[in-house]
Amino acid sequence: MNVLNHCHSPKAAESLNGIRMEMTDAAFPLLKDVEVCKDVNIAVILGGYPWKKITLRKDMLSTNVFIYKAQALALEEHATVDCKVTI
Repeated sequence: MNVLNHCHSPKAAESLNGIRMEMTDAAFPLLKDVEVCKDVNIAVILGGYPWKKITLRKDMLSTNVFIYKAQALALEEHATVDCKVTI
């Protein structure tokens, strides 16, 4: 059985709640539960600043640094030592 763990900013809470409901409603046979930031083993980061709102790629990348840094700090605090991360 798998458990979906997620961490978020307060601004993303509503969107993540929607994802949680979709995962639960879909009745995935291997999904046991949905928890927030507890012993994360695998992290799939699906965040980032929208490309269309910034004209230069370097500006978009520098903005994403702040987003990913916050997620990395949350993983450092809540993930297992051998957590695998993909972005």
